[in-house]
This record gives sequence, structure tokens and C-alpha cells, in this order.
Amino acid sequence: MTILPLASATSVASPLLKLIAPAYAEVLAALWPAPHTAFLTAPAARRHLVCLMLAAEPRGGPPIDVTELMDLPLRKAIRLALENAAPDGLRRALEHLGEIAWAPEDYRALLRLLADRAPAKTLRHAPAITPDLVRALSALPADLREAGGVALRVTPAQAALLAEAHAVLKKRLAPEVLAQRVAAWGHAPTPKALFSLIADDFRRELPPPPHPGTQRLRPLETIDAIRDAARRYRNCLATYVDYAVDRQSAIYEWLPAPGAVVELTPDAFFGWRLDQARLENNKSVDEATREAIIAELRGMGVHVGRSAWQIRRALERAASPKFELEPVDAAIADYFTDD
Repeated sequence: MTILPLASATSVASPLLKLIAPAYAEVLAALWPAPHTAFLTAPAARRHLVCLMLAAEPRGGPPIDVTELMDLPLRKAIRLALENAAPDGLRRALEHLGEIAWAPEDYRALLRLLADRAPAKTLRHAPAITPDLVRALSALPADLREAGGVALRVTPAQAALLAEAHAVLKKRLAPEVLAQRVAAWGHAPTPKALFSLIADDFRRELPPPPHPGTQRLRPLETIDAIRDAARRYRNCLATYVDYAVDRQSAIYEWLPAPGAVVELTPDAFFGWRLDQARLENNKSVDEATREAIIAELRGMGVHVGRSAWQIRRALERAASPKFELEPVDAAIADYFTDD
């Protein structure tokens, strides 16, 4: 594709031209010399068409007289500029791109999206078409665009994360299973719900508990069980799911009243150890319940005391003549206390 008249190497773009079309200002200044009136006073859709034409991949057609791009009806000007290869919906899209010219890669992405049924529908119903919208839609895999829903309204960064997650799951799930999951994602009511659904698809079932538990202290062996306990105890236990999945944490429930949630964590020296225990609403555990939980844990073979890390830290400081050692009972009490 070529343009007449040819650009002059000595043309200078005005500050206003550089403001509204920064990536194309020098070429535009050659096509419409200062004060660039014909271009600057043209409707935004017409200016976008010229810039889009400059950004489009050249097709090697006959030269184009730019005056026709300004004088012809917009639909005919589009056909002229893109040599009858314009996708459906481009005319409407040009009227919703704002005032400032886009980067060349964003124009090219817009043309690709308009040629694809699913994103073209999204763009057709968008009150405004922005580079961020185009970048987000471009980043989404085709089946996510087909599924629709809130995935079509995410930011470019969120779309990039969705694409990365989709690529990983595509390698690990059977095609029919992935199709089912993508369909479910399309029904998520909010972006938060969408990302939570996909995060769940990245989670395997919890590993077996490190200790089978007792009649009074039972392990929470599934993700749903942990989430149910989080609701019942009204705390942030649900955020511990990933730690439990990755075997960095094991969650137990103390069943006798008043009931408590108990977290064990792995220790390089002691094996599994008590990390913390809390009542409903993260309240501190009363002394009687505390003693009962400690006895139960020790009976199971769980370490209750200083961690290996705490002992090493104390040893590093012990050479100081001012060194004081916190009583082990006080260290254990911290595991049961709301900070």
C-alpha cells in the first residue's frame, strides 16, 4: 500500500499533531503540512482510519490519494484504505476509539479481533473501545473468548494471567475436561469468582494428614472441610488451603466445646509440630482447653514446644552475657494466644 502525495523529509509536526497522533506525526505532517488543518479538523473516526491504514500490514496495492480518505463517505474510505479487506464492524469501531491515535500494534490487533466472531461481538457492544480492551481480548485464548462472561471484561494483566493458567491446564487436563472447566468459568458472576474457580482447578486434593487424629482431634482432610470450618469458626482459615495442599500445613479441629482449630506445620528437626490454635473468631484458647489439646497432640506424637528455628535463634544469641531465655511454657502459650 502506498500513499500520495509522498512524504517530504523536511516536514515538521506541530505539538498538537504529536499529541493526538504521536506514532504517526512525522508522516502525517508530510501528508498534511503545517498547520495540518485537514487532518486535525477531521472527525476522530476519520483520523483513526488514516492512522490505522499507516499501521496496517502493507498489501502492495495501487497508490492512494489521501484527499479521498477525507472526502469519501466513511464506509467507502474504509474500503479504499484497506483495499476491500476491512472486517465487518470496523466503521462502528472507528467511531468508538476516542480522540488519540493508537499504537500500530493495537490497530493491527483490533483488525484481527473484528475478524473473529466472539471478540467482534464484545467490541460491537462495548460503549467505548480502548487499547486496554483490545490488548485484554487479544491475550485471552480463543475458547475463553468463546465462553464469554466476565473474562471479556478483565484488564490486560488479568487476561495475561488467565492465558498463562489456561496454557498450564491445557497440558494437564483432558480436552473434554478443560472444555467443561472453561464453560464453568464463563458462568462466573464476578472477576473474583472467576479467578477463584481457576485457582481451584490448580489445586490437587489435600495429601493424607500427617497423623490420623483421635476422637477429640480430627484432621480436616479436604478443601471443602477446611472452608466449612472457616465459615463455622468465622476466621481466615480458608486462606490456609494452599498451605495444606502443598503440605506446609495440616489443619485439625478440636471437637469438645468450645471447639478450636489447630494448625500443625512441618519442622525440619521435630517433624510435625503445633504452630497455632484458636477458638471461634480467632479468640485465644482458655487454659483448660489448651492443656487438653497439648496432651492430645503429644499423645499423637506431635511436637509441642519450641521449634528448631526458635532454638537455633536462641543459640545464636546465647553467647551474650545479657542473654535471657523465654520459658518454654511461655513459648507454647503464644501458640494459643490471639496476638
